[in-house]
Amino acid sequence: MSPPKIPSVVVRGLEPEAAVSSIARDRPSQPPWSRILLGLAIAGPALWLGGVPSIVVPGFCAVVLALWIRLCTRSEQPLRVPSGAFIGLFAAGLTLLQWMPLPLFVRELVAPGLTARVAAALTGSGATAWPGLSPVPGDSALEAARLLALTGLFVGAAQLSWRVSAGLVALAGSLVALIGLTQAAFGVEAIYGLYQPLQVDPTITPALLTTFVNANHQAGLFLLGIFSAGALAVHMRLQGRTTTDAALVGRLRERRLAALGALAIQGAALLLSLSRAAIVALAVVAPVALMLAWRNGPVPAGRSKSRDPQGRLWLQRGALAAGLGLLALVVARQGAWAELSTLWRVNEAETKFRIASDAVALIDLSPVLGVGRGAFLDLFPAVDSRPLGVVHTHLESAPAAMLIEWGPLGGGLVALGLLWWWIAAVYSTGSGRHVSARRVALCGPLALAIHNLADFNLEFLGVAAPLCALAGALSERRGFFRAPARPAILVGGLSLAGAAALALWAQPYTWQNRAAGDAAVLSGDMSPEAAQRMRPLDASLHILLAQRALEIEDWAQARARATVASELQPANSDAWLRRAHAARELGDAAESASSLARTLATMRHPPDLDLTRYLLGRYPNAEELAPLMPKELAPWTVVMESLIAEAPAYAAILAAARSQVDGREPPVLHMQVRLALALDNPSLALHYARLLRMLAPHEVHSHLLLARALESQRVPRERELQGDLEEALAQNLVTEPAQIALIEEKLLGSYLRDGQPDALARARDLLPRLLARPGDRAALQRRHALERALAQAGR
Repeated sequence: MSPPKIPSVVVRGLEPEAAVSSIARDRPSQPPWSRILLGLAIAGPALWLGGVPSIVVPGFCAVVLALWIRLCTRSEQPLRVPSGAFIGLFAAGLTLLQWMPLPLFVRELVAPGLTARVAAALTGSGATAWPGLSPVPGDSALEAARLLALTGLFVGAAQLSWRVSAGLVALAGSLVALIGLTQAAFGVEAIYGLYQPLQVDPTITPALLTTFVNANHQAGLFLLGIFSAGALAVHMRLQGRTTTDAALVGRLRERRLAALGALAIQGAALLLSLSRAAIVALAVVAPVALMLAWRNGPVPAGRSKSRDPQGRLWLQRGALAAGLGLLALVVARQGAWAELSTLWRVNEAETKFRIASDAVALIDLSPVLGVGRGAFLDLFPAVDSRPLGVVHTHLESAPAAMLIEWGPLGGGLVALGLLWWWIAAVYSTGSGRHVSARRVALCGPLALAIHNLADFNLEFLGVAAPLCALAGALSERRGFFRAPARPAILVGGLSLAGAAALALWAQPYTWQNRAAGDAAVLSGDMSPEAAQRMRPLDASLHILLAQRALEIEDWAQARARATVASELQPANSDAWLRRAHAARELGDAAESASSLARTLATMRHPPDLDLTRYLLGRYPNAEELAPLMPKELAPWTVVMESLIAEAPAYAAILAAARSQVDGREPPVLHMQVRLALALDNPSLALHYARLLRMLAPHEVHSHLLLARALESQRVPRERELQGDLEEALAQNLVTEPAQIALIEEKLLGSYLRDGQPDALARARDLLPRLLARPGDRAALQRRHALERALAQAGR
């Protein structure tokens, strides 16, 4: 039986590449397995926590393998292999070379600095490192498998129409956006109501929570989805202009509205994601896409031009632009504009790109083949010029990461190859009415490239998989190679199966599973030598081994492991503390004292009670600890926080010593006020509080501490307190809304304690302003408690 004929009007609506689409090659009686598997490969990682869990990679490899087998077996026709696939093969091969065992002389030749650092880290440990170039073989192996699978997806998507991939990308982005908007509507603060990312605090980061653990990463998917949906809408508009079939025109109009709806949903979600780089990329590329979208296509001779008069067409365009603008304005009031405005702050921009600038020093460790994909986590702390106590798992700039982790030559070739691919795709999009639509879709990868100048979302499959699928389908119409189906299924199938096996092998050794590895070492299920073999430059592992050696009183080994850890992470206070303790037990008082001073100087958070008592026990006289206290005010304040709570008199001696040098510095005065209050000296507290308010009138704590000092007087001075706080509010000395709310809460409490009719009247005037201010759950509870107290006071 011959297959059913496709209506002639649909044939006229198809572009030349439809000969390789699944419509032409899949049997109508069977499910469209090619598109189903392609959709699973595109949307699956995004829906699985953005593709961040390492276990997603072997699953993704299996899906791409199934897609590859389906594409090779559904027809005898050869596969189209775009020349851009060789970029992916080169990157995967280079990463595989970083993982592969190599002779020592080769490693010393191509990466002398990195090889020497690994050897020095394991000296005296009894462990031998993995004989590969990468110091993180698990992460490099996982990345090689991921890149190989992405290359397979790139080639697989090239076998289908570009509209299939664009539609699936738009669908995936819309689904992620809808999940996020639904969670926001119901107040759900966990992904799917089950998983709460540890680094996401909704009271501090109000970005839209979707299926991604990082709002910047989901914004990358939305960029691709927005331009994919826009391209489909353009294609359907132009296709509608070239047909005279009224029924087809109606269906195209419905699909166009659906595409515009997907665009609007993802646009709103992108703004709610509060990603500055993504918003800038959208603002830069969107005008280009709009110019391409509004180009008129040809009108067939049998169709009257009066059906789409220019006046009505411009009216539609104006209504669309106004609607999108209004949507952007409404959504952006949730914080997008405020987030974007931080780009104009010099400190914000400098901090964003300082890390990339510091990381350039890592190239010297391995100038030929790079330091290895995934090695940034372990190597960067040693060259960080201004550590902030934050763990940087990835370099937040894709081009810089390519140059550092693949080397200047390899990374440069990959970056230039990607640029060449995009230019070739733009200039070989075919002819006729499909050119504009395809070029609108190509604006998606362009916007994502701009976004990744300051982000790393391509490191995860939730964004990388949609990008590769879209890129493969949009690849140049000329310059591709044809691979016979039978050899392709053998070579590609074995390669993808090997990638899946490699990804499974890498699971226990990836950075995400380090905590499990540490637990295995502590429980005895894994030997220290085995752990150091796969993680020779992991400072946290060396700290764990140093603590283990301290517990068994192996002071020399503890000192060696702690020294390595302090060299790998010079700003890690845990490493310096263990080094100080081991040196003390070995009788090296000078190194012990200097290491303890570094311990205190690298504090980013108040020490816990055990460390505080350790300091008090080791230095019972405060005069002995004073020379070791941090010179910088920030860590000095952190250490003093814990000492005030445990031993205020001891802390007062340290504060007095610091006052001789920095007596008029606000942090020192802040501590003096708190110490005076802790030692029940309200007069002295008031003296320091007034001085603090005079020197730092724009800091909210100056006003709050002055209020506490006035409250602590033997006879509370509520009227004076009220006058000071009212003056601070009237003069706009504090401008942050959250800080203003703190002053208003303190002032309202004073009104309630006063209890006089005029004070209660001012409290009633103040309460509506306070309740209208945003705040976290604890702040809202405090304000409602004040509201109830005021209601009772008025009875």
